Amino acid sequence: MRLPGDDDTALEPRTAGKWSVLFQEQTVIAASPAKIWSVLTDLSTYAEWNPWIPSAEGVLEPGGIVWCDVVLGEKKQRFKHVVLTVEPETRLCWRDAGWNSAFVYGQRNRSLQPQPDGTVLFTQEILIDGLLSKIASLTHGSSLRTGLRLETAALKQRAEARR
Repeated sequence: MRLPGDDDTALEPRTAGKWSVLFQEQTVIAASPAKIWSVLTDLSTYAEWNPWIPSAEGVLEPGGIVWCDVVLGEKKQRFKHVVLTVEPETRLCWRDAGWNSAFVYGQRNRSLQPQPDGTVLFTQEILIDGLLSKIASLTHGSSLRTGLRLETAALKQRAEARR
């Protein structure tokens, strides 16, 4: 079992394990992977479309740091992330790197899968891992599920409007 503080320099995304909690949201987007990717990776425009992360800034490359203002319930909080994976038009993954990562590991993975009909299956997941993952799920799970749902719907709307 990996604990939250284990090898904080690792850039390999984790997979769900015994202590993990996984939240997932999916939608089919009628836009090209390139258009969806351009919306997803243009951090400077998040305030225009993203109700869950109204502000984001940083470097989207493995090892890069991204700072996000995140709406959790009725509060907006600032979080630091380390980028793990950037596969253009396919996958973007980062993990929490703030004080909370000393207690619980949090990872955000977004993936784009082209479909035969020209649409894209967009999936995003939040993986919470470590001994305190169940407690984190109890305290923040509802806000995380709501945020994923709102952001996914907003990304779909923004990408489809740009056709």
